[in-house]
Amino acid sequence: MSTVEPAGTATGDPDTIRATRLAPPPPDDTPTRTIDTGTASAGADGSGGTAPEDRGRIDVADQVVQKIALGALEETEGVGGTTGTVGRMLGRDDSGGHPRVEATVSGQSTRIDARISVAYPSPVAAVCDRARAHVVRQVEALTGLSVARVDVVVTALTVPGAARPAARELE
Repeated sequence: MSTVEPAGTATGDPDTIRATRLAPPPPDDTPTRTIDTGTASAGADGSGGTAPEDRGRIDVADQVVQKIALGALEETEGVGGTTGTVGRMLGRDDSGGHPRVEATVSGQSTRIDARISVAYPSPVAAVCDRARAHVVRQVEALTGLSVARVDVVVTALTVPGAARPAARELE
């Protein structure tokens, strides 16, 4: 004997209640169509579903890779932002700024150029290696692209909490 439960009911014993909800049927005047997204499971002989090359394609914009790489750099200990020449001349601390990142996506790979500052007295090479590795991990995990190259340019060493030189007053 089989039982049919109404949509939106809860079944099972009190310790493991499973709620079921069915999607409402479309109105009779609404046209419906089925779209093959290529997610059908393959049959026992390996046939069925859509071949990966026939499913479409996903393009990841340069700006997306830039934002992911920027986030990864900001998460890396010892990495700071960059300021322009005027900011350095005025003694502004880079710690409040952001690293600068440029990314170029070509096919299924990307190339990333980063400009950062390093907190003194951190070892520059070690900070750059950690930053590079973290950027590669994040970009590959979130986009599926392979990272061909990450160039890191250190533009300044920053001393956290250093006093800024007094500004000159113009007369």
